[in-house]
Amino acid sequence: MSREIKFTKQYKPIGFGDRDDRGSVEAHLRAEAHAKEMRRFNKRMRELDAECAQRRGGFLTKVVRFFSSKHGTR
Repeated sequence: MSREIKFTKQYKPIGFGDRDDRGSVEAHLRAEAHAKEMRRFNKRMRELDAECAQRRGGFLTKVVRFFSSKHGTR
């Protein structure tokens, strides 16, 4: 006597481009890790933007002073 096997419940390896099952524990853990990494990344980008804005203001002022001074012209 043979029984019909439902293929939806069998193990299926996850491929490179496959998405996670929303209800799985692995998907939840990966989503948490991704969210943590994105928060760190966004925080670092804000810090770098602030540093760049601070440097840019000082650099632009130095360039304008150089070209408007007597030393910059002949």
